[in-house]
Amino acid sequence: MKNKEKIIEEFQKVKNLGFVKSSRKNNTGIGKTFEDYIGVIENNLDEPDLLGYEIKSHREEATSYVTLFTKSPNFPCKANAYLNSNFGTPYEENPSLNKLHTSMFASKFNTYSGKYSFKLINDRLAKVVKIGVYDINTKALINDSVGYTYECLGKIIEKKLKNLLYVSAEREYREGVEYFHFNKAEIYTNPSLDKFLDLIDKGLIMYDIRIGSYQSGKNYGKPHDHGSGFRIIESNIKLLFETHESIE
Repeated sequence: MKNKEKIIEEFQKVKNLGFVKSSRKNNTGIGKTFEDYIGVIENNLDEPDLLGYEIKSHREEATSYVTLFTKSPNFPCKANAYLNSNFGTPYEENPSLNKLHTSMFASKFNTYSGKYSFKLINDRLAKVVKIGVYDINTKALINDSVGYTYECLGKIIEKKLKNLLYVSAEREYREGVEYFHFNKAEIYTNPSLDKFLDLIDKGLIMYDIRIGSYQSGKNYGKPHDHGSGFRIIESNIKLLFETHESIE
């Protein structure tokens, strides 16, 4: 049996279960629940989740952002440490260490720490997507030395998102506990770097920096990437792919 047929069969098995209890509270509960039932082991690897397919799940009524992939900047060396030490803000409970949590787009400036504005820079000539740090008042560029090469982005898109199973679920509450019925799915295939870059330029892809510092143990003081990466509103995910197929 081919992987596509197998992944459809596995989805339909879960669908036929009807409503199932959430495996975890909060927003990540839906994804964890479906992955538990379909047999995915939770991980942060760059590999697809199961049988060559990346799996994303969402509540039918949701209009939130979904993570396409997480990846630390690939230039320069020790990029996370550089960003955090130069532009991060101290932890309230441990002022000697920094954290840097902010979201940005290529289409507009954000505000951070009352001092900086962050904005993605898609430099098509240099073939890089850079993290631009600007003065919050004048919008003068302070730094754009950190980012991703097109080669890096293209490889992870091809590797992580080549095949995507996108699952929808109804939900209901029973005595305060969330239950899901995974009732619909779509298979998306053939993403492209060109489409990804166009979506960045249009402001449809958001980039999150999620860098902290280890506050104990052997790595004390070193940067800790909590999942910096690229995200998109659920309803726009189809714009990244050439083809899709609905599964009932």
